Amino acid sequence: MKRLQPYLQAVHITKVFPGVKALTDVSVDFYPGEVHALMGENGAGKSTLIKILSGVYTATEGEILLDGKQIEFKGPRDAMDKGISVIHQELSIAKDLTVAENIFLGEEQTNGIFLDNRSMNARADELLRQMKMDAIIKSTDVAGDLTAAQQQMVEIARVINKNAKVVIMDEPTSSLSEHEIDALFEQIRILRSKGVAIAYISHRMKEIFEICDRATVLRDGCFVRTDLIKDITEHELVASMVGREIDDYFVHTEHTRGEETLRVEGLSHGREFKNVSFTAYKGEILGIAGLVGAGRTETMETIFGARHADSGKVFVRGKEVHFKSPKDAIANKIGMVTEDRRTTGLMLKAMIKDNEVLPSLIYHMKSLGFADQKWIDSVSREYVGKLRVKTPSVETIIGNLSGGNQQKVVLAKWLIAQSEILILDEPTRGIDVNAKSEFYTLMNDFVDQGGTIVMVSSELPEVLGVSDRIIVMCEGRVTGELSREEATEQKIMVLASQTE
Repeated sequence: MKRLQPYLQAVHITKVFPGVKALTDVSVDFYPGEVHALMGENGAGKSTLIKILSGVYTATEGEILLDGKQIEFKGPRDAMDKGISVIHQELSIAKDLTVAENIFLGEEQTNGIFLDNRSMNARADELLRQMKMDAIIKSTDVAGDLTAAQQQMVEIARVINKNAKVVIMDEPTSSLSEHEIDALFEQIRILRSKGVAIAYISHRMKEIFEICDRATVLRDGCFVRTDLIKDITEHELVASMVGREIDDYFVHTEHTRGEETLRVEGLSHGREFKNVSFTAYKGEILGIAGLVGAGRTETMETIFGARHADSGKVFVRGKEVHFKSPKDAIANKIGMVTEDRRTTGLMLKAMIKDNEVLPSLIYHMKSLGFADQKWIDSVSREYVGKLRVKTPSVETIIGNLSGGNQQKVVLAKWLIAQSEILILDEPTRGIDVNAKSEFYTLMNDFVDQGGTIVMVSSELPEVLGVSDRIIVMCEGRVTGELSREEATEQKIMVLASQTE
């Protein structure tokens, strides 16, 4: 690959927050026409670095060079005006506006005092044609009606319209199916061919080796290494991230299957899923595989009482149940780690300890309706320690934690509630490889102690690596069941694509 001069450079960057040194002497170069992976565990400093590169934070020490010249961004808008754009994991789409209005948001074209919608629509349609997206996305479409993948394409169109020289992508595939990931990668290749420098953050190793040219590893806020992807193996990359050798981070132990704990018979809900049946047992991890749109999440939410089935039955420990709300499921010792922790799993403005004890609080009240603060402090510290949550205190606001540490707190919430059945929906999304290994160990410990786990995951290596059995869904139907011994990626994909 032909090397040019770096367009964006972080040079000896150090960032200190009160009581925390987030980055120490980190230097990274981003070249035009390259996709550069930023790798590291949660808390390694990736987010802090991209916030400095995009003008959100100012470095305590060091400098940023843009096209060889030192620059100090006055804020995110200043960085954007100078050609640096960020596509965040949580998309910044205005859902009530049209596609064109989103693309031109903050830079609207006008005709006198009026918006020039005709010109913006024409430019937006031209961008979508260039991206080969015009068959599925129109400039006049309301953004809220688009899928997550299509909304992401609108974000990319916005970046192209701004003539960005550097694009930072933070976990861009976390909510996408394999087909949608392929479409995203095609757009990344187009940007790369036009000389755009791309910083790419992902915990999915397969993606790193498919789309990236170079990788920089950070650990504990420090620079570890930068390598061309062709010159490094996945094993070496993982070992650099965690600081030790990891032979197999898909931890699985042999479990002794016990009696039936959860049975679903003919469960149906509108067009989302129909006639879903399966059984889960004490002492096993049951994987639920399928493509995005297969109805897996909707099925799990119905079992948990967050939705109401049109027909079908749910049995818990052999007894038919009718959950009117998640409160009823919790009372039956069922917990659910939801797919979107920030929206449905956490109170982001509350402290860690308040999040951890919420489902259990009703059982730990003192006289006059006051909560047992001694128990809250004790149990919350205990589980922060058990799950190795990186935080100064259980009184830290949970919204200030990294995504992986937030997910650990969600799990702690259900462990404290003494759940016997855990429904885990994409439980390791946005979690680094070391935290995944720890998470899988916790899952195995839970089932070894007699618990039952039903796990929805879109990562086939994860489903294959940790499940005892696998149920596959497609378009709202169960299309097959595979034992751990017979399951392969190919067999799962055949079943996941088996339409009526």
